[in-house]
Amino acid sequence: MPTRVPPDRYLMVGHVVTPATNEIAFEGRVTRVEPKSMEVLVHLLEHAGEVVSRVALQDAIWGDVVVGDDSLTGAIIKLRKAFGDDARNPRLIETIPKRGYRLIAAVSHPVQQPASARGRSLLVRLGAFSALALACVLVATSVFRSGVDPVATTSRAPDGRTGVAVAPFRNLSGDPAQDYLALGIEQTILAGLAGIPEIAAMRTGTDVRPDYRLEGSVQRSGDVIRIDTQLLETENGIVASTRRYDRAFSDLLAIQSDIERDIMKALALEIDLAERTAQARGLTESIEAYDLFLQARAALLPRNKAGNARARTLYRRAIARDPDFARAYGGLALSYAAEYRNGWSDNGPEVLAQAMATAETALGIQPNLPAQHWVVGYVETQRRNLVDAVAALETALRLDPEYADAYALLGGIRTYAGAPDETVPLLRKAMRLRPDGGFLYFLLLGRAYYFLDNCEQGLINLEEAARRNPANLETHVYLASCLVRQGDRAGAEWEALEILAIEPQFSIAQFFDTYPMTAKDQKETLTGDLRLTGID
Repeated sequence: MPTRVPPDRYLMVGHVVTPATNEIAFEGRVTRVEPKSMEVLVHLLEHAGEVVSRVALQDAIWGDVVVGDDSLTGAIIKLRKAFGDDARNPRLIETIPKRGYRLIAAVSHPVQQPASARGRSLLVRLGAFSALALACVLVATSVFRSGVDPVATTSRAPDGRTGVAVAPFRNLSGDPAQDYLALGIEQTILAGLAGIPEIAAMRTGTDVRPDYRLEGSVQRSGDVIRIDTQLLETENGIVASTRRYDRAFSDLLAIQSDIERDIMKALALEIDLAERTAQARGLTESIEAYDLFLQARAALLPRNKAGNARARTLYRRAIARDPDFARAYGGLALSYAAEYRNGWSDNGPEVLAQAMATAETALGIQPNLPAQHWVVGYVETQRRNLVDAVAALETALRLDPEYADAYALLGGIRTYAGAPDETVPLLRKAMRLRPDGGFLYFLLLGRAYYFLDNCEQGLINLEEAARRNPANLETHVYLASCLVRQGDRAGAEWEALEILAIEPQFSIAQFFDTYPMTAKDQKETLTGDLRLTGID
C-alpha cells in the first residue's frame, strides 16, 4: 500500500494553510507560525471533526520530549490568533473541557501539484512581486528563524503606551536553588517598568501584542552576579539593546535600577528616575534583606501551607535585617491572611489580627505606596469589613489610577457584597491594564458570572483559572457549581473529587467560616449547588 502523502495546502475558513513553510494566508496577508504550532494544526486538520485529547496531541507533536501543558496551550492560542478565532465563540478550534480539542471548520485539500509545476508557479508568483514585497518576505523569514514569535492578530498596548513584555529570566547557574533569584529579578524589573506611566508592562504569553520583548538571564557565583538582558522589537526581531551587568552581588539593587534606565534610553523615553529609589518603592538598601525577600516571594507561589510557613520565616528574617522594609511587612501580612483564609490555624481571629497589625505597620512605613493600601484592603476583606476595604483600595487608586490589582480586588468585593454585575466591568478593566494578571483575575470573573447565572461565560474563565493554578480550591468550588447549573452532573462530581483531593476534610460549613461573602442569598445558592455534587 503506497505511503499517504499529505496535501501541500489546506483551505479552511477562507485561509490557505501551507505546512511546508508554516504559513497561513488570508486575503493577501501571510502570517507565519512556529513549527510546533503548525504541527498541532496539521494533526487537528488530519482529524477534523474528531475530539483529539491533549495527551494524544502532546504525544504526536512532542513525542518523548517532556513538555508542560503550557506548550500545547500556547500553540493553540497562537493558532487562534493567526486565524482571528475566538475561544469563546470558536469557528476553528473548539475546546472540549477535560477531553481536548476539535477542529470544527470545514476543510478542503487542494490537488497537489507536481514538484516542477510548483516550482514554476512559485517563480511566476515571485515575478509578480515588487522588490519591496520580496524584501518584506525576507525580513519576516529572518525574524521567524531568529526565534521571535510574530503574531498577526493581537491587540496593541492600551492607551498609546509603549508595550514591553518581560520573558521569564533564565537561571544559568545550574543550581535549581537559584531559581528564586531569576524569578525575583524578573518580577522586580516587571514591577519597576509597570510603575512608569509611559510603559504598559506585561509578562510574555498575554493576548496583548507588545512593542518590545525583554529577555534576560541570571548567573550568580559566590559574591558575583552576572545579568544579561536583550530588548527586541517584536515587529521585526531587531535588537534594540543588549547589556551585560557583571558586578558584585551587593550591587544587585543598583543593577536593577540600571536595567530600567537602559531600557528607558533604548526606548528614547525621557523620564526622571531620580525618585524611583529602592526606599521609595518600599524596598530596602540591604542586599541581605532583599535576597531573603525574593526567597519569600518564591516560597509563596505554591500557595500551600508549607510554602506559606517558609515565606513567613523568610519575611521575618528580612525584617530583622531591615526593620523599615515596607514590602516585607506587606508580604508578612499576606502570609497571615492566607493562613486565616485557608484554615491553617487553630486560632483564626488571632492570626487575622496579626495580619491587620502587620499591614498597618507596612502602611505606616510607606504610606504613599499603592501596594501597601492594597494589602490593607485585602486584609480588611478577609475581616469582612468591606466598606473599609473599599476605602483602602480607593486610596490606592488615587495614588495610582492604573493599579490593576486594586480594580480586581474591588471587583471581588462587589461579588462578596451581592453585586456581581458590578464585578464584570471592574475585572475587564483590570485585565486590560494588566494582561498577565494571572489565575485570580479569571477566578473572580468566573465567580461573578456564576452568580449572574451565566455559567457559559463562567466556565470559560474558571477553566482558564484552573489551567493557570490547578491547586486553587476556590476555583474548583465554582467549577463544580457551574457544572451543576449546566446539567453536567458527571463533570460536577469529578470537580468534587478534585476539591476533596486538595482538601480531604473539606465541608461547606468550614468553607464559609473564613469566606468573606456577606450576601446571604448567594451563600445559599452556592451551598445548594455544591450539595448536588455530593459535598456537604
